[in-house]
Amino acid sequence: MANVIRRMAEGSSRLVERYLPDAFLFAIILTFVAYGFAFVFVGSSGGPLEHGTNILLDGWYGGFWALLEFAMQMTLILMTGYALAQSAVVDRFLSRMAAVPSSERSAAALVPVVAAVASFVHWGLGLVVGAIFARKVAEEIRTIDFPIIVAGAYSGFIVWHGGLAGSIPLVLNSTADKGNFLLASGVLNSTISTGQTIFTVANIVIFVLVGLVFLPLLFLLMYPQNEAKKHPLDPEQVETATDGGETVTTQPSTTDGMTLAERIEHSSFVAYAIGFVGLLAVVGYFVRGIVDGTMPWNNLNLNIVNFTFLFLGVVLHGTPAAYIGAMKEAVENVWGIILQFPFYAGIMGIMGYAPEGSASLATQIAQGMVHVSPDGTLPVVAFLTAGIVNVFVPSGGGEWAVVGETLVKAAHSSGTSVPRVAMAAAWGDAWTNMIQPFWAIPLLAISGLSVRDIMGYCVLVLLGSGVIISLGLLFLPM
Repeated sequence: MANVIRRMAEGSSRLVERYLPDAFLFAIILTFVAYGFAFVFVGSSGGPLEHGTNILLDGWYGGFWALLEFAMQMTLILMTGYALAQSAVVDRFLSRMAAVPSSERSAAALVPVVAAVASFVHWGLGLVVGAIFARKVAEEIRTIDFPIIVAGAYSGFIVWHGGLAGSIPLVLNSTADKGNFLLASGVLNSTISTGQTIFTVANIVIFVLVGLVFLPLLFLLMYPQNEAKKHPLDPEQVETATDGGETVTTQPSTTDGMTLAERIEHSSFVAYAIGFVGLLAVVGYFVRGIVDGTMPWNNLNLNIVNFTFLFLGVVLHGTPAAYIGAMKEAVENVWGIILQFPFYAGIMGIMGYAPEGSASLATQIAQGMVHVSPDGTLPVVAFLTAGIVNVFVPSGGGEWAVVGETLVKAAHSSGTSVPRVAMAAAWGDAWTNMIQPFWAIPLLAISGLSVRDIMGYCVLVLLGSGVIISLGLLFLPM
């Protein structure tokens, strides 16, 4: 069994290394593919030239800048997660964890577990913690195959949309004025609490089975036995900091010779003052929710997650200067997302483009999948639909914006649980990230690898986890 899986992983890795384009080129190719599909399948009231121009301007260009607020939320999630992972407390914990494995194979099994747990807490934290932990493991065990453990770190990201920062469950738990477009349009009559989505038996069991059982077992079996097929971390890079070698801002031993401004920048009092005020606001936010009858686990959204991690990071770094240094490093590792997010927003615009009297490409995909689905299989259909659309729109909230209404209406008409269908879409969105390089960009920037180095292993994660998640969505109780 182990030999079969190992050969499959090696074959998949060779194919990906040969044919997978760079992540940015991948986005450009998807743009042309989406445009071509929209030109052919989306109806038009005018001639071909007018039709093509409308898709270009109303769809692509219109979508290019339509998600700036959401893009900022996503960027902050990643940056605050990175800064938190760079704090001394988290760094010491990861160093101790990296020293736990006694062999290369056990280390390869541990990395995806650590990444999965971190991703469940906060997807930005998971990407960063996974990459840093993989590097620390490689520095601890110098002979370990570096690409496969970085692939393991990225694979842990598959659980993120079932976690505390999952876009779809948090949007459903928001009010109409906070981004819940289904509530604003009347498709939903009330918010759906995270107690009905994230904190359900089905979701927790799927997380455990995929993140804590399947992933470590798979990477244990995939790990190469042949020394010639291993690619350890370059010895010259072992001593290089994860920020590319730049000096990290630390607390100076003395403030002698500093100006007043510099003393304030390196003042622990300032960091703790603003940090604890921010955390006090977080406590107040949840206390107010409890007073109003909303428990903390039902009161999560993107803004409060960002707010919490930002001020927790300030406190853990100890000084404004240290936190500024961590955020500077974070910016360097999110440039790929900042560059590519507008392109994927443009693709989303194409996928959502529909002149009056016509259905958008994304809607047609969702409607087509729903139409051909046998009775009782809507959750799996929602899972597969979200997985397909995610290749073109690798943003959970953005994807939900173009397929959410169709899936929720299908749930209503078939008598299927809306929370179950929504979480199926959430897992589908996370599922095909294993073959979509968009979210691997910050992890690759930290590890110094190419998407071609890891994606072959992730293909096997996609195949195995798809079966587990589908069965869980069908049969586990919500």
